[in-house]
Amino acid sequence: MAELRLDPFTRRWVVTGKRPVMPDVHDESGLCPFCPGHEHLTPRAIRECRDASGAWTARVFHDRAPLFRVESGTDRRGEGMFDLMNAVGAHEIVVETPQHGVTLAQIPEEDFTRVLELFRDRILDLKRDSRLRYVSLFKDQSAASAALQGHSHSQVLGTPVLPQLLEIEFRWSRMHFLRRERCIYCDALEQELREEKRVVDQNADFVAFCPFASRWSHELWVIPVGHSSSFENDLAEPGRIASLAPFLKSCLQRVEKLSPTLHMVVHTEPNLQAQKPTKDWWETLRDDYHWHIIIQPDVEGRRRFLGTEGFHFNPIPAEQAALVLRALEPGVEPPPPA
Repeated sequence: MAELRLDPFTRRWVVTGKRPVMPDVHDESGLCPFCPGHEHLTPRAIRECRDASGAWTARVFHDRAPLFRVESGTDRRGEGMFDLMNAVGAHEIVVETPQHGVTLAQIPEEDFTRVLELFRDRILDLKRDSRLRYVSLFKDQSAASAALQGHSHSQVLGTPVLPQLLEIEFRWSRMHFLRRERCIYCDALEQELREEKRVVDQNADFVAFCPFASRWSHELWVIPVGHSSSFENDLAEPGRIASLAPFLKSCLQRVEKLSPTLHMVVHTEPNLQAQKPTKDWWETLRDDYHWHIIIQPDVEGRRRFLGTEGFHFNPIPAEQAALVLRALEPGVEPPPPA
């Protein structure tokens, strides 16, 4: 089993060790395990969505060689000055469509809605495990090919630690709230809507804009207008998924016109029911944090850093990127027949 080790110099957790293939996984060379008829090549489904005919439209199962596993306890321990623990958690795959070679943006809106419901439900379910402090939902989309990456899917990770970037966001949100008694995201959203320079699209419930200090060219954020710290709890409210599904789908369609390769990630609140390191762990978070979805297209074929120091170089200012994205019609051509 892999283990988590804490880098004492950056306070970043690293998963290290082997990822043995699970015993319920089978291989057949040349076949996509995500396609209908090949279900025997994947682990047993945790959840499936089915249409009126009984055929599945989306499936969830654990990764064939998961980074995090549910077995055993965290067993956090020290080794001299170093900290480590078992990589306890969950690592799941969400296959978003039975059709090979299409993207999430290209599937019918009804199916897109079901995928959002799956995303919501998997986060809610995993947060019932008090060992898990965070549940990540992300998608790495490559240009369609005959390989596995050509079948649209996302990943869900339940982890006993917070991802470093999310912990930074939580801390800065809390600091802003303690100083001003306001959510920093609500403040930023109010300014974006007032200035309109970086806003790409909006409906009654959600806004899409290019953040002021975008890290990637044409980076796009989708954020709810009303304050909410939790993606999963917000989407459990009546009408919220019905509002988000066509809006997020159109945002992905815009981005795909620039690049079929993209990264999408949901930033939501940590598991507030988890075992807490301190009594006041993130006690103001529901007031100071605001969930959002980040879409990062790989427009230039590579993500840019300055050396190893982690500075991002983005040659396209947010205002210019927003102009380009606003001009793109979100509709896409129908995919070629299978």
